[in-house]
Amino acid sequence: MQQSRKTVITTGLAVFAIAGAVLLYSGLRRGEAAEASPSAELFSEIPAGAPTLVYADLTAIRASTFYKQRPDHGPIALPDRDYAEFVQSTGFDFEKDLDRVAMAAWPAGTGQEKNKPAQQKIILVAEGRFDQRKIRDYATRKGKLDRQQGHEVFQFSNNGRPGVSSLTFLNDHRVAIVEGPSIAPLLEHRDESPARDPARQRAARVEGAAVFVIARAPTAPENFSPGGAQAAQLLSIAKSVQWITLAARPEGDNLRLSLEGECQTATDARQLQSALQLLRMLGQAGLESPKTRKSMDPAMFEVAETLLKTADVSATAERVRILVELTPDILKLSGNKKP
Repeated sequence: MQQSRKTVITTGLAVFAIAGAVLLYSGLRRGEAAEASPSAELFSEIPAGAPTLVYADLTAIRASTFYKQRPDHGPIALPDRDYAEFVQSTGFDFEKDLDRVAMAAWPAGTGQEKNKPAQQKIILVAEGRFDQRKIRDYATRKGKLDRQQGHEVFQFSNNGRPGVSSLTFLNDHRVAIVEGPSIAPLLEHRDESPARDPARQRAARVEGAAVFVIARAPTAPENFSPGGAQAAQLLSIAKSVQWITLAARPEGDNLRLSLEGECQTATDARQLQSALQLLRMLGQAGLESPKTRKSMDPAMFEVAETLLKTADVSATAERVRILVELTPDILKLSGNKKP
């Protein structure tokens, strides 16, 4: 986390982001129950239309067999004095007290009004166990208390960065964090049905995943022209990708990771599938080099070799999917990596 984030609000944002990133790296895990993820209910607190959605069900992650079999059973260390002070003052620990997180992000320039480009907007809703009185006391000491549209709002300056962030309690077990001095973006009139929301439509396809990230693919710069015919062809194929979805769901003792790209046409999808298959073959050939084997840590070499061999690349209509099954043995190998 950046040291410039010296407030509870920005610390909270960083904590939730780190929680998702760390858990993805170590194998995002979900309980074996087949029930649908409650992500849609949590996203109902956030206005529709965001091009990026992030969701994590930490309760399911903690309950999963895959998580329990991880090599390192110690707590996740977060080297941040502000967060340590926050935990000491409020008793909140995200590893134990944070259950679910949903985040929506709108990058700058996605506004609908002409001649008025939108500012970057981030809204995060977290559900768990919060001591509202302790958090209120801590926030009052560290920031500013405001009243907006019937809501008690805690504002905090972003030291080292312009602007402030705002936190409000939605109920005893749910808080919302909005980047900016106002929670108005959170309370915007929700006149757009989630059924017509492109990102939420795609989120419905990964219901049941413990963690997912859905994002509209960034547009490549018009003046970007890589050298070589092959590079230009790969760029052309990559430009056809409109949406990217990453999802993780345990299957028994294993973890299933899925990375999906949605192209403009089925032809683009088949071309992208062929390109990915070629890249995998090149990666396997690279691992066969004695020089590569000698330069890599043996444990990580075995992890890379296993993933390249077992990864499944498929194409269905306009979608290309890379599916990887992670086993507890993979975690043990990665856990044995030399410092």
